[in-house]
Amino acid sequence: MPCVDCGCMTSERRYCADRVRAYDYDRYFASVLAPPDVRAGLNALYAFNLEIASTRERVSEAAVGEIRLQWWRDAIGEIYDGRTRAHAVATELARTIESRELPREAFYRMIDARSLDLGDAPPEDLSTVERYAAATAGELAALAFRVCERASPPSAVALAGTSWGLAGLLRAAPHHAAEARSMIPRDALSEAGLRPEDLASGGPSAGRAAAPMARRAREMLQASRRELPKLSRAARPAVCYLGAAALYLERLRRSGDDPFAAGLEPSRFVRQLVAVRAAFTGGF
Repeated sequence: MPCVDCGCMTSERRYCADRVRAYDYDRYFASVLAPPDVRAGLNALYAFNLEIASTRERVSEAAVGEIRLQWWRDAIGEIYDGRTRAHAVATELARTIESRELPREAFYRMIDARSLDLGDAPPEDLSTVERYAAATAGELAALAFRVCERASPPSAVALAGTSWGLAGLLRAAPHHAAEARSMIPRDALSEAGLRPEDLASGGPSAGRAAAPMARRAREMLQASRRELPKLSRAARPAVCYLGAAALYLERLRRSGDDPFAAGLEPSRFVRQLVAVRAAFTGGF
């Protein structure tokens, strides 16, 4: 077995990197800006996130999804007890947890939050969605900071990650609508006079329903930028992708907050430029 902090591309590391490159390109590109040992840790973390985030797509019913999530709860517990399951992501994650001393509770919060993905009913209110985004994208950003910096992150890192998570849910609204589900809260839908199945038509009503989430995401991102000093060079690969959320959220604002409007998504090239600029300047 190679040493924990070398840059060797084992089969497990290659598997994690390939998964992240294919399904989470923004974080993958940011990880490329890190030294090899840090990059391997980031990809292990992001590959774990993909494992739990894709639970709904991998199962036929919610009960089976809960079994899959429990598998990962048990696997995390075993890692902290000194045992590792024969799984490429678990193997790489165990190395990262040990070398970076990552907190067990953060992984449990990420796993527990994914239960919300398994149902079809919209979340009740914006607070519920915020908690979900904080426990998923927010926790992920905070853990990535620990991998890069080997230190506890400022609270603004998790806040920026939460903003990314809310923006991601809005970006995913067309995909969710195709599955007859919505992560836009029930109370916002009701206020706009919509049912979840009505969202796909887009337009002003969809914009009114999505507006509270969009405003909150913009507020969080702005607050994190105010509160966070220039990041050290070591920490930058953990968060340099987050600035791309501002581009999407601004385009969304110009569209009347309609997540079904055309032209909202910045190109991959533009998102790469944002990440590279943040990596050089220390801000996002």
